[in-house]
Amino acid sequence: MRSLLFFAALSCALAAEDKPQLPDAPGKATVLKVCGNCHGAEIVLGRPNSEEGWNAVIIDMVQRGAEGTDEEYDEVVRYLTKNIKALDTKTNVNKATAKTLETALGLTAREAQSLVAARGNAAFKSIADIKKVPSMDAAKIEAKKDRISFE
Repeated sequence: MRSLLFFAALSCALAAEDKPQLPDAPGKATVLKVCGNCHGAEIVLGRPNSEEGWNAVIIDMVQRGAEGTDEEYDEVVRYLTKNIKALDTKTNVNKATAKTLETALGLTAREAQSLVAARGNAAFKSIADIKKVPSMDAAKIEAKKDRISFE
């Protein structure tokens, strides 16, 4: 019986090591407290955002039921802004799903759906093309232009 318990514990420990982990830094405990009940580290790792972008994510999460204090939300934003680094990948706006556009570029669901609908007529060739899409925030697209590809 002891060996069975040992192997079960070992299995759990190894599985935990395989999961992505948030970087150890001030604020990590608060991120885990506020966000960890619903999200694993893989949700934010490799999906960097500006401070403004993380604030928008927090507002969205609060509207969906996240609980915390204003101080905790501020700490989460500081931690994520400082510690979540970019992957060297870009999002192809001509092929990505609406959900991918939302998460990778920080778009609202409405903006992402508008992009998908607009590209049905013709592929986007430039940032200017994207900015012309109804309901698109041109400033947001301009800020994310380095993370957008067309091929």
